Amino acid sequence: MKLQLRRASLEDITDILRLYTFAYEGTYPDSTFTDVDKLISTISSGDKFLFVATAENDKVIASLLFNYDRINKLGKAGGAIVDTSFRGQNITQKLLKYGIDFINNCEPGIDVLYITTRTVHKAAQVLTQKMGFLQLGIFPNVHKTKDYETHALAAMYFNGACEKRFTDFEQHPDIGELFNIVRENITLPEMSVATEWMNKNYEGVVPILEVIKAKEFIKLRMKNLSFSEEIDLAFFPFHTPNILITSPDQKIELFAYVNEIDKHCVITGCKIDREVSFTDLFLKVSNILRDRGIRYIEVIIRANRLNIIDKISKAKFIPCGYVPAFQLEGDKRYDYVVFSRSFEILDFNNLQLTGANAKYLQNYVELWEKRFLGNYFQVK
Repeated sequence: MKLQLRRASLEDITDILRLYTFAYEGTYPDSTFTDVDKLISTISSGDKFLFVATAENDKVIASLLFNYDRINKLGKAGGAIVDTSFRGQNITQKLLKYGIDFINNCEPGIDVLYITTRTVHKAAQVLTQKMGFLQLGIFPNVHKTKDYETHALAAMYFNGACEKRFTDFEQHPDIGELFNIVRENITLPEMSVATEWMNKNYEGVVPILEVIKAKEFIKLRMKNLSFSEEIDLAFFPFHTPNILITSPDQKIELFAYVNEIDKHCVITGCKIDREVSFTDLFLKVSNILRDRGIRYIEVIIRANRLNIIDKISKAKFIPCGYVPAFQLEGDKRYDYVVFSRSFEILDFNNLQLTGANAKYLQNYVELWEKRFLGNYFQVK
């Protein structure tokens, strides 16, 4: 078979939509591959690279999307699909390698490339491991197609990225075991677990919060707050907020992206009233999102911010992934912890896990039991 790999063009739109529609029967959770306008925008984008494999008559038989953040030399690969008639020929692997080479030849290149893989079968996990992706965590119930799906997190590192890590901190006790599992997959120096840290406890009552859905206004508002350095927890690459949760006086403004297809949500930044309890704020925001039908929330926090990690953990978010050297600032790269909160009943019967992914899941379940069950079921 004569196989050609290239960037997608607007002429490929019909073939690409067909691929995802047939494979997922209309349940694919990323609207990029179900909405014509969004697919056109992606193909035309300067920071998104949609690669395709074509066979006879230039028919598209496979597709893979790369997002690229030049500032942080960071990439994300995902959305892989192969026509059922052409599976078993390592086409996804070839597209991944082609995409990596393509972006590495862009300015300024790439230090970290991460990917998430489905866990309903082992194929994607085995493929990424063979290519050199290192397992970093697991996201229970992160997406919904026909059923709720758990995805695994992995990353590949270039240009000595891990050697540039900021390491002048101790790990939060809730993160220590997660970090140790990561160290089984990546050569990283051992880090001690903190027994104390600077706690900033504010007890102010969380005010009334209202929800605004005005996409362009929200995008501009977050841009302006970022420019004036009034926003925190604002590093969540490749997501643009479409919901704003705000107090009437705007002392609190929390930005989030909500996927309306499968009700997946990520917190993309917040302006915080420093007199208000951070934990109570995130508990209230979680309840607001849950009542709007959201079933999964995700937030990422720098690993050295122990006070914030402590507060978000008390708000019932569970650490599920750890990405070393994720963000570039100056000449240092900073580790990040991924936290999630699911409102669905956890069901792992359909999982097929490889490598360290079973350990990540076990660690997640143990932390979930500790956070949600406490000592209630412990034998006295």
